[in-house]
Amino acid sequence: MAFDPKSILSKGKDLANTSSKWLTDILDLKSEKPQSVVEEVEEKTEIPEAYIQRFSLHPLEEFNQLEGREEEFKLMQRAYENWKISRSPLLMIGEFGAGMTSLLNASSSIYPHARIMANNVNIDTEQSLVEALKKAMDYPEARTLNDLKTLPAGEEQRVIIFENIERLFLRKIHGFNLLEDFLLLVHATKQNIFWIATINKYSFYYLNEVIGFGSNFLSIIRLQPMKPEIIEQIISNRNAGYEVIYLKPPTSTAVFSQNLERAESAGKQFLLKNDFFSKLHAFSDGNISRAMLYWKRSLVRVKEKRIYVKAHEEKIINNLTLEELFVLEAILQHTSLSSSELRMILRNSSKGSKLILEKLLENNLLYVKQYEGSGEPEYQVNLFFLKQVKGQIHSRLNRNIQ
Repeated sequence: MAFDPKSILSKGKDLANTSSKWLTDILDLKSEKPQSVVEEVEEKTEIPEAYIQRFSLHPLEEFNQLEGREEEFKLMQRAYENWKISRSPLLMIGEFGAGMTSLLNASSSIYPHARIMANNVNIDTEQSLVEALKKAMDYPEARTLNDLKTLPAGEEQRVIIFENIERLFLRKIHGFNLLEDFLLLVHATKQNIFWIATINKYSFYYLNEVIGFGSNFLSIIRLQPMKPEIIEQIISNRNAGYEVIYLKPPTSTAVFSQNLERAESAGKQFLLKNDFFSKLHAFSDGNISRAMLYWKRSLVRVKEKRIYVKAHEEKIINNLTLEELFVLEAILQHTSLSSSELRMILRNSSKGSKLILEKLLENNLLYVKQYEGSGEPEYQVNLFFLKQVKGQIHSRLNRNIQ
């Protein structure tokens, strides 16, 4: 084949034009078909793991890392000072992903010697509870809960944080006995121990309706939704060192599209950023973990020091049966459940429970978690769909969860 300089030059121009159009499309500056180009980028690119780690959902460890919970932190300080007078235990209520564990970790600056009991698995026997408590209470001789009530008063004021108190009950006949025994222990030892218990808001709603659970605590802190400006600042901090480019969302109103068309380049980014965060806040409802998940789902491309994001469109959940809603509600009330525990609660067949769980897994409404110390896998509600699940439980099962 003969060398043709004109042909090579022509192909070079075509390539340059193609690259220029790609850049125009991905930035969404007056292109006719930006959607297909962006989808292509999504399919071909991978987000660097180092960047993804900036949006990890792992709890923060130190007080100086605490973000957006300064008011609740002050309330914890006040509750501790009040305990020295009233000897009242503290209950903290929060939604999944609201940052409760991060707040508890940060509170070590108030009481450095606090013992934290994470309780990731359901505790169903007195012996299991005693084994966990006697380590936290530093009372190895104890064999029963009654033994623990006789804990000698030490010189130091002790602080014990009992996370996930909902792990002490199972919604069945006689399923509240262990929880009530633990509350009796708290009351018996509150003169010498500042007890802090945490509970998710779905469990609290149920237990308060059934056994008046909240009356056991004079001090209660409810974690409030984070303010939009705080969430934006947290995300901005995570993106330090990067330039963020906001792309046109998959769908938008005619007015928004017209305003975008008329705006200059900087004006486009201003409009797109405001639109993006408006959707992020509507999705997250002030839940920082859900906001982080939304950001990660919206990532299109990370290259060098530029990040391209496009507002994620959430899949709408519909056609859930009542049986599926009852399963989701039961799991929310207990944080997580194994299939055998779910069967005891709903009193249905093993096969029936597994079929419902499998369907919910296929639709990504649940995920499987294997906790250390748990004999079988546990099922937990996917945080990404929490708002929709909560909405259906509220409207169709008439649960007024605040």
